[in-house]
Amino acid sequence: MDTKHSPSSSSIEALQSANEHLELQLIELKAKLAWYEEQYRLFKHKQFGAASERYEGQGLLFNEAEAEAIEDEEPTEEDESQTQIVSTHTRKKKTARQSLKDNTTLARSVDTIDLAECDKLCGCGLQRFPMGEEISYKLKVVPAQAEIIEIHRPKYGCSCEDGIKIAPMPKMPIPKSIATAELLAWIITSKYCDGLPLYRLGFIAKRMGVEIARATMADWMIRSALLLERVYLALVARMVEQTALQADETPIQVLDEPERNPQSKSCMWVYRTTGMQGSPVILYDYQTGRGHEHPDAFLQGFKGYLQCDGMSAYKALSEKRQSIRLVGCMAHLRRKFKEALDAMPKKDQQAKKISRSEQALNMIRNLYAIEQRIKDKSEGERYRARQEESKPVLDKLKQWLDKQQALVPPKSLLGGVVQT
Repeated sequence: MDTKHSPSSSSIEALQSANEHLELQLIELKAKLAWYEEQYRLFKHKQFGAASERYEGQGLLFNEAEAEAIEDEEPTEEDESQTQIVSTHTRKKKTARQSLKDNTTLARSVDTIDLAECDKLCGCGLQRFPMGEEISYKLKVVPAQAEIIEIHRPKYGCSCEDGIKIAPMPKMPIPKSIATAELLAWIITSKYCDGLPLYRLGFIAKRMGVEIARATMADWMIRSALLLERVYLALVARMVEQTALQADETPIQVLDEPERNPQSKSCMWVYRTTGMQGSPVILYDYQTGRGHEHPDAFLQGFKGYLQCDGMSAYKALSEKRQSIRLVGCMAHLRRKFKEALDAMPKKDQQAKKISRSEQALNMIRNLYAIEQRIKDKSEGERYRARQEESKPVLDKLKQWLDKQQALVPPKSLLGGVVQT
C-alpha cells in the first residue's frame, strides 16, 4: 500500500467535518429560501389578491378538521376501505329582507289612492260598496336638506326711557357661530361614523346650497370635542367598571404635529366593552407611542379580563398590574392561519388533500358557528353552550397545535403561529 499519497485519518475527519458544515449551511439556506418565497407569495397575495379574510376552501367538504389530516404514517388497508369520496355543493343562503310592515323605527305616512267618484258607480247602475283594502309598502329617503333659521327678537321700549328690553339669545353649542347642534351632529356623524373627510362634506354642503369652509368645520370639530369631554370622561368611568374589555391599537402618521417629525408614528388606541350589558361603549385614545404606560393610564381602576393581541405592551401591563388578566383574540389567531394558507404555493392550495392551515381554520370555523348560534342567548345559556360545545373544540385545537410543533418548520408562517 502506498502510504505516501493516502490521506491521513485527521484529514478525513477534517473533510467530514467540512462536509457536515456545508450540509448544515445548505439546510439553513434552503430554509431561508423557503421563508423568503413564502413572504413573497404572501406579499403578492396582499397586493393583488382579495383583501377579504373569508375562507371557503376544501374544508367545506368535511364536518371535522381532521377528516383529511396530514399524517406521516401511510393509511392502513382498513382505513382505505372505509374512505368515501363525497361530492357536494353549497348554495348561498338568501338574506331575509327586513319587513317594512313590521318596522317600528322609521316614521311612516299613509297615502290613500281611491277610485274616482265616477268609477264607484257600477255598470249595472248600483253604487259600489267598500270591502277592505289592499296595502303595499314602499321605502322613501329624504336627502339631507339645509335650512336657514331666522331668530327674530322683538325689542321693547318704555316712555320712561328705562332702556330697551329684548329676549336673550338661545344658548348655542358654539357662541357667535352659525352652527346649530343639528349641523354639528351631521358633520360629526358623517366624518367619524361614515368616514367622510371634511373637504367632501364641503362639496355635499355646497350641493345643498350652502358653502362651509373646511377650516371652519375643522375648528367646529375641535370645539365640539371640548363640549363632549364630560360625556367622554363619563363613558371612561363606566368602561373601567366592567369586568371584561377589548383593546387594540393602530399606528397612524400625523403630518403637522408640534415638535414632532412628520415621519414619526403615533398610535390610536381603541377600547371597547363587550356589549353584553347593552349597547357597547367604544372609546379612542390618541397617544404618541405604543408603550404599556398608555393603556395603564387609560385603564386606571379596571380589574378583569382584557382581550387583545400579543403585543408586548399588553404583556408588560399585565405583569405590572396583576388585577388585569389577558385573554387572546380568536380573530388574530385565525388571521395568522389564513396568511399561512395564502402564502402556500398554488399547487399545494389546489391539491385535494386538506392542508394544515385549513385544518386549523376548520376548527376555528366551528367555534365561530357556535358563537353565531348563541349570540342572542342569555349569559347562562351562552356559558353552558361554550362548556358543552366550544370547550371540546378548543381542547382538540390545543392537542393539534401541540402535535404540529414537531412537524412544522419553526421559521415558516405556519410554524410561527404554531410555536406561539
